[in-house]
Order: sequence, then C-alpha cells, then structure tokens
Amino acid sequence: MTTRRSLLKLGGGIAAGTIVSSKSLGYQRDETKTDEVMIKRDEYGVAHVYAREANDAAPTFFGYGYATAEDRLYQLELSRRFYHGTVSEVLGSDWVEFDRASRRTHFTQTPLEEQIATQLDDEHRTVISAFAEGINRYIKAVKSGEREWHKGFVEAGFEPDEWTMEDVAGVFVGTMAYFSGFQLETLGSAVLERLRETYSEEKAMALFRDLQWGDDPGAPTSTDQSGDGYVPPYENAGTTPSGRNGTDSMDGSVVGGRSNRVTGGDFRIPNDASAVHDAEMERIGTIAQGLDGLGLPIKLGSNALAVHGDVTESGDSLLMGGPQMGFSTPSVMYEIGLHGPDFDISGSTVTGYPFVMFGHNGDGAFTSTAGIDNSIQTFVESIVPREESADQYEFRGELHDVKEREETIPVADAPDETITLRWTHHGTVTQYSPDTGEALAQTRGFEGRDMNCWRAFYDAQFASDVHEYGEAAQQCDYALNFMWAGEDDIGYFHLGRYPDAENVPWDTRLPADGTKHELTEDDYLRAADDEVPYAINPSSGYSAQWNNKPAPDWDNGDLSYSWGTDHRVQRIINLVERHIERGGVRYEDVKDIVYDISFVDLRAIRYKDHLLDALNGATLSKTERAAANALRRWNDYRQGDGAEFGGSYPVGFTVFDAFFPRLLEKIFSPEFGDAYDQASYFLDYRYGHGTLMRALHPEETALGTAVDYFDGQPDCVFRDAFRETVTALEEEYGCDVSNWQQSAEVDELDNMALFGMPIGVGDAGDMPFLNRGTENHIVRMGAEIRAENILPPGNSGYVAPDGTTDEHYDDQLEMFVAFEYKDLLFTDDEVDEATESEKTIQS
Repeated sequence: MTTRRSLLKLGGGIAAGTIVSSKSLGYQRDETKTDEVMIKRDEYGVAHVYAREANDAAPTFFGYGYATAEDRLYQLELSRRFYHGTVSEVLGSDWVEFDRASRRTHFTQTPLEEQIATQLDDEHRTVISAFAEGINRYIKAVKSGEREWHKGFVEAGFEPDEWTMEDVAGVFVGTMAYFSGFQLETLGSAVLERLRETYSEEKAMALFRDLQWGDDPGAPTSTDQSGDGYVPPYENAGTTPSGRNGTDSMDGSVVGGRSNRVTGGDFRIPNDASAVHDAEMERIGTIAQGLDGLGLPIKLGSNALAVHGDVTESGDSLLMGGPQMGFSTPSVMYEIGLHGPDFDISGSTVTGYPFVMFGHNGDGAFTSTAGIDNSIQTFVESIVPREESADQYEFRGELHDVKEREETIPVADAPDETITLRWTHHGTVTQYSPDTGEALAQTRGFEGRDMNCWRAFYDAQFASDVHEYGEAAQQCDYALNFMWAGEDDIGYFHLGRYPDAENVPWDTRLPADGTKHELTEDDYLRAADDEVPYAINPSSGYSAQWNNKPAPDWDNGDLSYSWGTDHRVQRIINLVERHIERGGVRYEDVKDIVYDISFVDLRAIRYKDHLLDALNGATLSKTERAAANALRRWNDYRQGDGAEFGGSYPVGFTVFDAFFPRLLEKIFSPEFGDAYDQASYFLDYRYGHGTLMRALHPEETALGTAVDYFDGQPDCVFRDAFRETVTALEEEYGCDVSNWQQSAEVDELDNMALFGMPIGVGDAGDMPFLNRGTENHIVRMGAEIRAENILPPGNSGYVAPDGTTDEHYDDQLEMFVAFEYKDLLFTDDEVDEATESEKTIQS
C-alpha cells in the first residue's frame, strides 16, 4: 500500500545529467546534490517520470514540467497568456477583446502571489517551482539548438519567456475557474421582465418558477435518492427495480452535508434586462467556445461512475471517468506517469496542471466533474457618476467609491490598448453603465481562493483511502465533484463555497439589490466545513455523475433548471441498475455504458414512445405513416451509417430531431409569448427537459407546473407537431421518406481550446460527433489493478517549423473513434516493457 508523508524542502536550480537509456535530467536542489530524473516514453509517447532516489517529490515534478513542455510548449504558452490577458501581444489586434474579457474574468483582489504564499505550504510551493523549472529547462534546450521551436512560435515570430510559479498557478486558474464562472441570473431577469409585461406579478413568478424551480425532489442525485418523484423509463435500459433501495451491506456508509433550498425573497431586475443579459453573454462568449446554438455559457461537463465491489461481478471496485472538455488539436488534456520516492500515479490532466486529475495511484482511482452550482451571485449596483472624482455606488444609505485600475494590453501589430478594471465591495464589475445609473458586480464564492482548489487536486492524487481523499478534496472552493474508488470504499464529494439560500434575504435565482444586500463569510456553506453534500459507500452501491444534483434538498439557485426529474445521468443509473440485476457490474459493462451514452438521443428515450402512442389509431397520410414507421425502427442512437460513424443519420433521427423543437414551441409558446425565445434556453436544455417531463406526467412527478401547458390534450399537441414536421421535411427532402437522412455531424479537431484561444497550428483531421469524454479512463481496483484509457488525437502536440508532426500527434484518434482503449501503464515492469524512446540530454 502506498504511503506518503514526506515534507518537501525548498529547492533551487537545474543541471543536466546524462544517461544512455531513455532521457535523464538532473534536478539540482543545492550546490552539493543533484537528483537524477529519468523520463521514459512508451509506445504512445506518454512520458513516465522517475525520481526514485530523491528525498521528495520535487525532482519528479521537475521532470513532469520538462516533459509537458516537450510535448505541449506552445499550448502552455497560450494558456498562460489566456490567464494574464496577453494573447494579443503575440497574435495581434484580433485578440484585444479576448484579452479584455480575460482580464475582467480573472481579476481578483487577492493576487496569485499572495494566494500561493497563504493557501499553500512549502511542499506545494516547491512542486510548483520545480514544475516551472522543468518548463524552463526545456526552453533552454530549444534555445541551445537541441530542438526546433514549435511552428506556432515561428509563425507568430516570438519566443517564450521563462516561467514563474505565478504562471503555473495562472494556467490552473484561467482554465479551471471556467467551470465555476458562469451565471444565469441575468437570463432569469430578462425572462421575468418579459412575463411581467403580459401577466400579473403572481402569474409571472409562477411561470418563472416553471423554468427555475429551485428544488425538484425527483431529480436524480449522486448520493441518496429522495424517494419522491418519477423515474423516467428508458428504452432498452429498464428502470430502477421496485423495492430495491440500495444494498444493505455497505460498510461505513456515510452521507453528509447540509440542505440548501431556494426559499425565494427579494431581487432586483436591472434596467433593460434583455440588453443586460445579451451583453453578459457576449462578454462570456468572447472567452468561451460554448454559446453556439445554445445561448448559454454551459456547454460541456463530464460524466463519472464509481461502483462498490459489493455490486460488481468481480467484487472489485470500478471507476469510470469521462471529462467533457471538447475535442481539439492538440487535446486540452495530457497524460503522464509520475514515479517518485514513495508514490506512483498514472493518468491525465488539463495540460499544464502539475498533478493528475483523472487516473489512479496504488490505493485508489479518481476522477472529477463540473459541479454546475451557484458559485456566483450578481448584484445590481446603483451608480452615482461624478466628473471630477471617482464614481460612487450606494450601499445601505451611504455612498462608496467605485474602485478602478487601468491596465495596458500590449498589441503585436497595433498601438497598445487599455482596460479599466472596476470593482465594488460586492466584487468585480462586469457591466458598467453610469449613464443609466447601474452596474453589475459579481460576488464569486471562489474569489481569491483559487489555490485552495489547486491544493485539493494536488493532495488528492496521493490519497491512500477514501477518507484521506475526501479530506483533500473538500479544500476546494470551486464548483466541482470529486469521485474515488478504492479496494474497500467508494466516495463522492460535491465541492465548493455557496450562498446559504435558506438564510440570505434575496432569491438566489435572480440578481440581488446591491444597495441593500451583501454576502459575508457567515452567509456561505463550504465543503471544507463539512456543509456541502458528500457520500461514502452510498446505499445504492454506486455513485453516478453527469453534472447532476449532488443530494436531495440541495439547490443551485439560478442554475436550478439543470437539475430536474429529466436529467441525462438517469441513463447511466438505469444502465447500472440493469447490470446489477443481471448479477453485478463488470469491467466491460462500464465500457458499454460509455458507448451507449456517446450515441443515445436523450430526448428520444424519454419522449419518442409518447409520440408513437399518440399516433396509434390516428388517421395518417402515406408519408406520415412512413415517417412514424421510421421512428419505430430507429434504435434511438444518433449514429451515422458509414465508416467510423460517418455517412448519414437514420431517418428516425432526422424526423425526431426536426419534431422535438416544434413540440416544445407548440407546448410552451402560447403561455410564454414574447418571452418564449429566452425561456427556450431553459426549456430545451441539453442535459434534460425538466419542465416538459413535469408537464407531461403531472400525476407522477413530485413537482407540478403553474398551468396545464397541454390544455388537457397532450396527444393532440404531439400529433400536430408531428404533422407539421412531416410537411416541412417533405418540402426539404421530397416524398420518399427513405431519403430523409441528415448528414452525420462532424467534430472538427481544430486548434481552438474551449477556453477560446488557439493552442496549436496543425490539423489532426476530424471525428464524428460523440457525446463522450475528451478522454476516458476505466479502472478496476482489487488485488491486481486493471486500468485503460484513451486520449485523442494523441499525447504530443509538437509541430516542427516545416509542418512535420510528432509521431504521437494523432496516434490515438482511430482507436478512440473505434471505442478501443490502451493500457494505462502504472508499474515499473509495465513501463519498462513499453518504453521505446532513447535519448540523451547533454550537459
């Protein structure tokens, strides 16, 4: 069993050692001692960093920094520039607005240098420093002619400066805070403003609650289920068996945390709420590749599954992780093996993070997902403009200066630009309109606490059991979920720091009045204080995650539309339950689950049967009958019929895909009227259609709706939407229904990261659309560990100045599309057997 208790000592410079096998570096901690660092590369180019004889972890992480730079230096450089807001300094004036948005998003009154000093200890600081030193050692190697610069540097005409501890920390903050940094209070304001124009205050609020319901007791969770509400049926997956309320044999079962229900209260809608929301989405959209076709900053997420040995066929615990961060060239993610004096860790992480997020050590496997929780509270400020001095804002009868700081944005091909950053005691000002007397300021629950989450990830990778893992995880103030599967226990931990919705005097689904309200330390619930939900060995025997509700009675404020009875995680739950019924979950079953959720149309498995039932006995035209038969034959998979899932989608998918938005409009637009376009962002949410589920099943679901949206005739509404769909498709494709086939969607592996900036210059081609993790890892923890993973297109992002790509640039792409996996190497013997590269670094 792995143990790890060494404290790191502050270390210094670097020297290069030599060895004739693989690659060896020297990490020089003082004038008298140089630790040997060996980097071995396996058949997929994955670096395995060894420093067995060192006194601590620093040399291993020095080699980790070097290996990452060797594979991804251009990506690292653009990632740190994303955090600092200096992309236009090297890529030109087209990126000025990106830099503006980045600086406003990442602004904090607690600088990273201060956070590193106060939230981390010597061990963490030394590791960050060593990782930066490793990057710098590679930069030095390129400058000395050992390798050519990546083509991106050559095309843009610059070379990277040396890295600092703040740069390494900034890469983490710039990308990871993305998953906590969104709000939809402004969208709720815009919808409510429109509804008030048509209805009384009472009815407007009732309709608003149908979109943002707060607590849905029927929403599936990752801890214990509430027992209330409707479990949606899923074709070919069954439903939760009646009478099965988990196993009775879970040892050490613990469910913790507080409740945090939306209780309503005061709120303030800003002037011209629709324009305010549009401006907010434009700001976020500048740095997020997530608004296309959705209109929201929430595009991605992740799925995960931890299964206790009591409900597996082998008796061993299983873990699956599928972090969904988009697909690009190179990948957002990077695989590494770390082998220090008293630890071994293998897995993947976001490129540039000095720890493994998704993988395993000798005692347990771990993964994480986005928490989709209420990390941000928007306050509407009342501004008093002044000509000769700073503008002011009102708070509880007194005026206070709006704080300002002007920064310069260097631009490569044009004069430098400036940005004025503003903040109030509520937080960063994201919109400023003194002419109308208003501003928006955001209180972010994680503000100035970024390194707490860095520390959580770093410490968690060394955990020896579920309790140690949970203690490390709960340090995190970002909205995340951590999951663990060890030989004896599984664990799920919802993380973060959130307003206590049951005690603050305003409605956390909407902006608060900045003249009256504020959030103080006493107004928060924090994971580190054991107040946020978690479960160790939940009674079901497993914990499933797909950005869903963590526990009963825990709401997520302005994001509550995302946790409803109809939620995508239910598909994973149903599939797991089916395997348990058949004798226990197997390792290969987990792979089957990954395959299923990559293709299944989550709308069809919920609502197609109701459509077909509505069509039974109806008088249909020949074309309508053919379209209905195509729906019956369709297996509910969004899967192309050609090679590598290309070609065309089935006719049934084409019909249903055209039908579903028509159905929603026919159901909801009569009541929502002019507000429907904005309301549809809540109603047509890709994670689930909670309002539709409740409207369609009023007797079964635990939460009702304000009105009968079907006017007592759901079958008629379904049939009318279907007939309109057939008419439209006939006009588009012709009379022969067999020709109604959409081309399969292609996911182009371009060079854009989901964070909005380019991270490469090459082209790995494309792949079919898959609702799948950016990487997948599957681990069985038992007497012998079995682990596999896959990370497309490949682990290397290096492109030479002449365009030549590294041999491991795209060598995992075909495997990924074919749902094949490779071994996630861990032991010394496994690594030695697979080691292929031999290269010597000269002093």
